[in-house]
Order: sequence, then structure tokens, then C-alpha cells
Amino acid sequence: MIIHKGTQPLKTERLLLRKIQPGDAEMVCAWMSDPEVCKYERWSPHPNAGYSRGYIAEVFDGYKSDCTYQWGIELSGRLIGSVSIAGINDFDQKALLGYCVARKYWSNGYATEAVKAVLRYMFSEIGLNRIEASHSVNNPASGRVLEKCGMLLEGQAKDYYLSNSGFQDSRLFGVTKEQYLQSE
Repeated sequence: MIIHKGTQPLKTERLLLRKIQPGDAEMVCAWMSDPEVCKYERWSPHPNAGYSRGYIAEVFDGYKSDCTYQWGIELSGRLIGSVSIAGINDFDQKALLGYCVARKYWSNGYATEAVKAVLRYMFSEIGLNRIEASHSVNNPASGRVLEKCGMLLEGQAKDYYLSNSGFQDSRLFGVTKEQYLQSE
């Protein structure tokens, strides 16, 4: 049974996962404006901090619902990325995972650390039974994050989604609550 609690603060060894605030626009713009970070994403790079403020206003408004799960990833007082759970299906008890980290912070394990905390929260606290994610085959680092978090490769799809770089073939991952808790 799913019990929605919304975006609650989550602490890890090095990170604080928290709600994205209106005052975070400059930090959010730093990664959401980077063409390299946005290369395989569906959203267009943010042209300026004002645009990021508009994005944050939408996210912040979503926090009124206990069904919104969108965290900023904070390292030493600075937001360096985000992680979210979307497409929640209460009946099937499943959802989709997404994450993004500023290029300056790539290859330090921050995405893996944040995703693990969110998976634990969504399975243990919210009651989801399955979480799915996909990544472009052209972005193998994203796949390594999913593998390190205990997610299992379930297949590959041709032209699975349209990104800023065109249609992307994607590797599809999933993990059930039982599989995840056994892997911890």
C-alpha cells in the first residue's frame, strides 16, 4: 500500500536531498544551462537564471502535493543536481526515476549516493513495489549509476525517446522493492 509523504529531506554520508527553493535559481541554472548536461535530456537548456526561477516556481508549486517527489542534491550548502520520482502509478505501485548532476561534480559518486537514498525512501517509506529508469546508450555513465544502485537491465529500445541530441536508443532498468532490499 502506498502512503504518499512527498519530498522529505534525506541525508546521506555527503549529501542533503531537499526541496528546491526559489532562492536556488543561480545554482539550478548552473547545471540546467550546460549543453553537455542537457545533451541526452528532454528539456531544453535554461538560457538564464530567470528561466530557472520560472522552472523552480513550477516545482515549488508541485510541493503542495504529497505525490510530488523532486529533490535538489545539496553538497556543502550548494545544489549540484536533482533527483526525482515521476509517473507514479498507485494501482501498480510503480514509478519512474530521473536524475541529473552538474558536470563539475560528475564521476564522484554523488548521483549514485542520491539515487540510493531516494530508492530506499520510496520503497521503505512510501511503499512502491517497482521503480524503473532508462538512459541513452550514448550515456553509459548514467547506466553505471543505475547498476551501482542495484537496478537491473531489462532490455533495450530503439528510438525510445527524443532528446536535445535527437532520438535515443535506451537501455531500460528496473528494480522491485524485494530486489532492492536484498541488494542493500
